[in-house]
Amino acid sequence: MNDILDEREKTHGDYYQVSMMAQELKDAMRRGKKWRILDDMQRETLEMIASKISRILSGNPHESDHWRDIAGYATLIERWLTSCTASDDDPTRRHGGCNPATPAPVREAFVSQEKAMLP
Repeated sequence: MNDILDEREKTHGDYYQVSMMAQELKDAMRRGKKWRILDDMQRETLEMIASKISRILSGNPHESDHWRDIAGYATLIERWLTSCTASDDDPTRRHGGCNPATPAPVREAFVSQEKAMLP
């Protein structure tokens, strides 16, 4: 296990530093005025991208996997947004973000000026 952790630190950076930066980026995103209308997939994608950005800035910025991961997460959302066909009244539809006129139903989130917190 130590070998794996040592190798990851070379590419990903010091875990403490990565964690701090990722949480700061996520807190900033959660304070965004449109955060509340994003659905779970959009929120998770942005949070995963923030984690990858933290690895880039704390570890090896030339590690292509970091950049590939960001592209992959963005592609998942892009595919979903361009393939949405379910109607707004479909009870099995979990996501609503395909039509800006009908924002996605999301869990309540408390957003303060200091820090955003999800239940």
